[in-house]
Amino acid sequence: MTTEHRKAPKRAVVEILRVGEWGKVKYHHTLSCGHTEVRQRATTAPKLACVWCLRAEKKDEELRVLAPAAPEILPEVIDIDATLSENEVQVARHRASLAKLMGVPMEAVDISVQWRGGSLVIQGAVVFLSANDVARLSRGGFDV
Repeated sequence: MTTEHRKAPKRAVVEILRVGEWGKVKYHHTLSCGHTEVRQRATTAPKLACVWCLRAEKKDEELRVLAPAAPEILPEVIDIDATLSENEVQVARHRASLAKLMGVPMEAVDISVQWRGGSLVIQGAVVFLSANDVARLSRGGFDV
């Protein structure tokens, strides 16, 4: 056992296999992390120090220091159909709320949208007002 075992994280022993012939027997302790510790005797302890996990952590730190941060090569994949349908629902909700606010039918409201950055963005809206709607909204300030 080396001094590395003192710093190594403890892992649960999953399985112990006896390997070898008489006089040359080694015990392979399979740990919960997936690594195998080879010992002269089978342990009775429920957990063992995993030197391989410690070595992996050290190598991971070394690689992080040595390797520059790699730029993302591929942009995020966007499910256009799902995004488009969600955006269309939002546009329809805005159209309905605008129609309700103005007191006109939904057919009288037209919303202009533009595709930007993977989603639809509202550019503006046109509301057709009949003569009666204009009179109603202006509180009867003129004759129709």
